[in-house]
Amino acid sequence: MATKPKATPRVSGEQTSLDLERPLSAGLSASRPLAAQFHGPEGMVLLQEPSGFAGFLAGSLGTLSVEEVFAHVLSGIRSGLLAVQHGTVRRTVSFRDGQVVFATSTERWERLGAVLVRLGMLTQVQLTQALSRVTPSRRIGQVLTSEGLVSEASLYSAMTYVVREVVLSLFELTEGSFLFVEGPAPMADVVKLPERTRELVLTGIKRSEELSRLRRRYPEDMRVEPGPAGVPAGEERIYTRLGTGGTLAELRLVYEGGPYAFYAWLDEAVRGGHLAVKPAEPPPAPGPSVEGMAWELLSAEERYNLLLFLIHRALRDAGKEVDLLKGFLDAPPSGLEDAFAGVTPGPDGRVDVARLRANLAGGGEAVGRALTLEAMDAIVSYALFSARNVLPPDVAERLSNTYRTLQGGLA
Repeated sequence: MATKPKATPRVSGEQTSLDLERPLSAGLSASRPLAAQFHGPEGMVLLQEPSGFAGFLAGSLGTLSVEEVFAHVLSGIRSGLLAVQHGTVRRTVSFRDGQVVFATSTERWERLGAVLVRLGMLTQVQLTQALSRVTPSRRIGQVLTSEGLVSEASLYSAMTYVVREVVLSLFELTEGSFLFVEGPAPMADVVKLPERTRELVLTGIKRSEELSRLRRRYPEDMRVEPGPAGVPAGEERIYTRLGTGGTLAELRLVYEGGPYAFYAWLDEAVRGGHLAVKPAEPPPAPGPSVEGMAWELLSAEERYNLLLFLIHRALRDAGKEVDLLKGFLDAPPSGLEDAFAGVTPGPDGRVDVARLRANLAGGGEAVGRALTLEAMDAIVSYALFSARNVLPPDVAERLSNTYRTLQGGLA
């Protein structure tokens, strides 16, 4: 993983300055000073406070998932701007009273021009020519409509598509950072999406789960070759780059699009016979141990349940009582009684997530899932605490390290 850029304090007499490495200083200006939200030696948050600034929420996607951030905005019916940074890619989402009204992205394939070409509303030549006439005061949409290349209705339709796709792409992320600044809703550049934000969140969650399944089906080291059905029309470039074959990771570098779009395209191409896949050579060793599983391929609930299984197995191997969770489930902590009503541990230590989620479904899908993860974390914390009292120190420490991995990034 690349080293994150640093901000270094410099103390000189009565003055203290902050030296920012280049990636952190991009977009900053001396004409727009930052307001510091100080949190002692642990750190500070620097914000450009817009007029009407009401507050902020910032953190890592390893601590709060995208769906949990959206649940925060939805439950509070908040207005403001959400900025999500993943590597060099930045996406923003504008909210008005809890509803998405606009979104932007620095990814090329999520920009308006690229989408217009992909939707067949514009040719690449027309887009290139139009971009050459864009100025700071004349944006791409104005150029396209004023010159009759795209109608106002088509432009609005494409912009709505862009906003929806940018929002859904956020649910593909498991790493990165976010900042939600609460404040006045934007008045310009506002679109009306075909569904409410709650439904959009559900679609994003389903897309994330489908992406996880596709990644398990098609590992990155899998070999990909042209299939017997030949090259589909319009995809000659990517098949030319593939040549006689390569790994899935190599093909991913050629494809222009997000992870979900790539794996959905791959799955369709394989099913249609346009691509053929086979395991990497040499064949992988027989099934990895549970501890060796790739956490990023599991949903958050599956990861917590896997940790419960590991604790259960460690107790069994050490000859200890395995019904560790019985006390917790017989008398859940205050506030969790309804969540764990009717929930019992399975023979391998896992709990029934479906029953747990059903118990918490009253507040909507996004909120319900956030509460489910909170409840799962509570029972895992209890199991880990109790197991440390009876397991050998080295075994308990390994389980604690696994839990820290789960909490430190769910990765």
